[in-house]
Amino acid sequence: MSLSEVAKLAGVSHATVSRVINRRPGVSQDLTRKVRDAMKRLNYTPPAKRRGPKPKSRSGVRTGNIALLFVGTDPTLVVAPVASGVLHAAEEALAERGFNMIVGQLSDSDRLPPTVANGQVDGILMHGYPPSANMTETLQRFPTVWMLSQRRPHGYWGDRVAPDNQAIGRIAAEYLVERAHKHVAFFHSNTTHMGFAVRANSFLEWAKESGVSTATIIADPQAEHLSAEQQDSQQHMDSLVNRLLDLSPRPTGLFVPRDTIAVKVYRTLRDHGIEPGRDMTIVSCDNNNILAGLSPRPATIDIRPDVIGDRAVDQLIWRMENPNIPVRSICLVEPRLILPENGSR
Repeated sequence: MSLSEVAKLAGVSHATVSRVINRRPGVSQDLTRKVRDAMKRLNYTPPAKRRGPKPKSRSGVRTGNIALLFVGTDPTLVVAPVASGVLHAAEEALAERGFNMIVGQLSDSDRLPPTVANGQVDGILMHGYPPSANMTETLQRFPTVWMLSQRRPHGYWGDRVAPDNQAIGRIAAEYLVERAHKHVAFFHSNTTHMGFAVRANSFLEWAKESGVSTATIIADPQAEHLSAEQQDSQQHMDSLVNRLLDLSPRPTGLFVPRDTIAVKVYRTLRDHGIEPGRDMTIVSCDNNNILAGLSPRPATIDIRPDVIGDRAVDQLIWRMENPNIPVRSICLVEPRLILPENGSR
């Protein structure tokens, strides 16, 4: 069982569960009761009580505490299952190595969790957007590893462990080319997602080198001003699918860079009488369980959040032991293709 599962059962955020576990203030008695009831029902043992190597025997370790901070993103199971998968893996890896994990979701750019602000952590795992300049100045004092793709081109520091987005694009193109598709497209629904942009460029490049015609179904320029929720809305997906179907020649192969988006694309295609798997082959990304509700289930690309979380912890421990080595490490995790059950479509 994991902190993520406790948060889901209790109906609270990961940060709230972390505050209850670490006995920090700011949680009502009602929420505290819900968290403790969920922990009891799941037989959840906090990492602080698990067995593992003594972290304080390592160099660079003072407190045995590691902070996991989400900046401007929501790591809930429903909204961001990939981020939750990374969190789960990082939690397990830290527990196995004897560290305590403290989770914080930062929405106020001028406030840090007290444990971090007071220097009572040895290192930081981060996900999301670069924080404010004042917050950055404080956080840069700690060994830091960012997890998953960048959200903006500038403002980051420290090491990073992320999916290999170029490999993701290549795998998607190869999947469609191997199935003899001559016209393929990339469904670029979220223009603010830097990982999607890298996947798109790689996908289009590999497809073109294979002699396949390509197209990009991209949001209108004004869509950049939409929130992430608006860009992922069914209404927005409907408008993009309409543009896809207006292309001539119409693509028969489509790469959708997120499984939750693929579900909405399926719905709109069927509304237009286009049957996924028969009239159009879709390859998606994330290996999300949500695909189990689709028939036929599309191929998907597993970015391996379990490996990302585990590798991020290893990299952070290394950085804590080697704080003065002036080389920024960027570790890219190799993705893998997950074929549909019938192995072909």
